[in-house]
Amino acid sequence: MKNKNITFGTYMLDWYMIYKYPKHAITTRNVCLTYINVHIRPSNIGKKYIRNITTMDIQKFFAYLLTDGNKSILKTNDKGLSNWTVNKIRALIISCFNQAIREGIVKENVASYTENIKIINPPKRVFSKEQQQIFLKDAQNYRYYLAYILLFFTGARRSEILGLSWDSINFNNNTIFISQVLVVVNNKPILKAIPKNRTSIRVIPIPKKIMLALKNLKHEQDIYFEKHIYTNKYNLVFCTTKGDMYNPNNLLQNMKKRLKKLGLPTDLHIHSTRHTFATNLIHNKVAIIDIQKLGGWSSPDVLLNIYSHTVQESQIKAINALYKEFND
Repeated sequence: MKNKNITFGTYMLDWYMIYKYPKHAITTRNVCLTYINVHIRPSNIGKKYIRNITTMDIQKFFAYLLTDGNKSILKTNDKGLSNWTVNKIRALIISCFNQAIREGIVKENVASYTENIKIINPPKRVFSKEQQQIFLKDAQNYRYYLAYILLFFTGARRSEILGLSWDSINFNNNTIFISQVLVVVNNKPILKAIPKNRTSIRVIPIPKKIMLALKNLKHEQDIYFEKHIYTNKYNLVFCTTKGDMYNPNNLLQNMKKRLKKLGLPTDLHIHSTRHTFATNLIHNKVAIIDIQKLGGWSSPDVLLNIYSHTVQESQIKAINALYKEFND
């Protein structure tokens, strides 16, 4: 691979396939290859010889990505990639240049001199108590109802709920065990045994009423499959009528339809259930470390950064309550 007259786009693809591809999970591979093939290789820096690229070239590339880099035909207003995405691309490019130095293709890592892309965590959109009640009341006659209940009352990710198997439900102590996820790769659902990070593997307590609903679903499912001579191929809690995996995108589209039908805010989405779960626990004065463990966030710091506005509101209420109690 040692060739100083190689374009950066070609070198980066070769580098990724040799050094990173074998180590990455299938979802990470798809994301990184999209960064490389859709954004980097067709760009000005992608077409340049790697030895001729400057820090300014790369910084200009990042500026372009932030303003006009979104290639999705679904985007109509916002034409730029998110700060988070551009920061991931920056990290990938820096790692690639480090290998180029080791191979003697370049003398220094010009990408490392670029400015870090600041990650902005705007306040997360959450369901109010009334909106949550409206949504769940409307959804109770649909097949995804129990999935929505679990999303709202466990804080689990969509992929974790749809990847939940009956083996992971303990009816004796009213808990579920999150140990696998159902993700979409090339528009096909795939079960992964390894979640997003180590803290994602966790046990979540479930209210008895929800556990009863799960027990009823299991009973109905067993009767249905026996009657129609189908098999729940992956022993999933939520599966199609023929026993196959759901495509997680179907749940996403179903929620969009429900929200539109009910006239609820358009900026609510399926991940808002996770934000709602965390926000409700914060307002109920549950310790951050406990919320982190229940929701499978990588660290308390991540949770604090994302929900800092909610934490501040909770702190203000606590201080005001203390002051009121002292002066009463």
